[in-house]
Amino acid sequence: MPLHTIHRPENLDDLVGNESASESLRSVLSRESDIPHSFLFTGPAGTGKTTGARILKNELGCTNSDFHLYNSSNTRGIDTVREIIDSCQFAPMHGDVKMIVLEECHQLTGPAQEALLVILEEPPEYVYFVLCTTEPDKLKKSLKRRCHISEMKALSLPEIKKLLLSTLEKENIEDYPKEILDKIAEACDGSPGKALNLLDTVIDIADNSVALKAVEDATVSESNIAEIARMLLSGKGQWSDIAQKIKGLTGEPESLRYAFLGYLNAVLLNKGSANVAALMMPFMEPCMYTGKAGLTFAIYMAWSDTKK
Repeated sequence: MPLHTIHRPENLDDLVGNESASESLRSVLSRESDIPHSFLFTGPAGTGKTTGARILKNELGCTNSDFHLYNSSNTRGIDTVREIIDSCQFAPMHGDVKMIVLEECHQLTGPAQEALLVILEEPPEYVYFVLCTTEPDKLKKSLKRRCHISEMKALSLPEIKKLLLSTLEKENIEDYPKEILDKIAEACDGSPGKALNLLDTVIDIADNSVALKAVEDATVSESNIAEIARMLLSGKGQWSDIAQKIKGLTGEPESLRYAFLGYLNAVLLNKGSANVAALMMPFMEPCMYTGKAGLTFAIYMAWSDTKK
C-alpha cells in the first residue's frame, strides 16, 4: 500500500498543519449537544479534504459499512441526490452514525444542490454529511450556510518536513538524507499527499543522486504544463510540439488538469481575456476516470479552439 494510505491521519491529533481547522473541529466535536451534521472542507487539491472527512468518521464513531463516499464529478445529478436522501431514511447498519461524503461537490448540478439543501437543513439524527471541494465559489450560498466550514491550506516547508520525518520514523528509517527531504518539500507545493507520494517513489533508492533525479523527473511535469499553457495562450504552437510535451507529463491526470486550470486561472485574473476563459473550458471536465487520454483530449480541444 502507498505511504499516503498507510499513514493517513486517524484523528485530529495526528494531523500535521492546518491548526485552525483542527482546533475548530475539535471545538465543535467536544460539544455535549448541537454538533453540526453538515461539514464542508475546502482547499486546493491534495491538502487533506478527504482525509478530514475520514478523521470525522473516526471521531464520530462511524463504521466502514456506514461510510458512503460519492465522487460528484461522476455522479452529479439530482437523481443521485434523491438516492442519497432515500438512503438516509435507513438507520446505520452498525453503530449510531451514518456518514455521506460528497467529493468534488461543486460539480453537483444546480437542481442537485437545491435538492441537497433540505436534507442538510434537517438530516436524521444519525446522519452526517461531509462536502469536499476545491471550488467553493461554485456552491450555492444557502448550501454553504448549512455547513461547518473548514479551509484546508497548503502546508509550509517546516510542516512538510515534519510530516516526512514522522513518516520515516513510522517506517523505522533513520538518518534519511536531508537533501532528498528538502527536495521533496520544495517540489510538493505544500501538498501532504504529493509529498508522501514523492517519498514513496524514492524511499527504497539507495543512491542519493538517483533519488534526487527521480524527484526532479517527477516535477518536470510542472514546467511542461507551463510550456504547454504558454503555447496554447500564444495560439502559435503546433500540435506536434504540444504532443511531445504531453508525453513528458507525469503524475495523476486529474492533478495535472487542476494544474492547467490553476495556471490559466492566474492568467485570466491578470488579463481578464475571453480567449483565456475559452481555453479553460476543455479542462472543466474531470479526467479522473478517463486518465491520460482524457487529459490529452482536453489539451487538444483547447489547442483546436486557438485555430478557429
